[in-house]
Amino acid sequence: MTDADLERVRGGADPSDAFGRCGPGTSWKWLGNVYTPECRAHDAAVRSQEAAGAPKWLAHLRALPELPAAVASYVRAKL
Repeated sequence: MTDADLERVRGGADPSDAFGRCGPGTSWKWLGNVYTPECRAHDAAVRSQEAAGAPKWLAHLRALPELPAAVASYVRAKL
């Protein structure tokens, strides 16, 4: 495993990847660059579903149970 791979696991060295960033990718810049374990868990759930062959919309739907914790972690981080 490369250093770059390890960095992605930790929270994402590649800013264009945004794995673990709270919010939809990097498009909503007004959210700031907040990375939390809960947002990482949500991203991992989405990616897991996509890797299993689910279309993007269904992957997000199936990852909804992780979303409330991700939103709460963002709010906590911003306070």
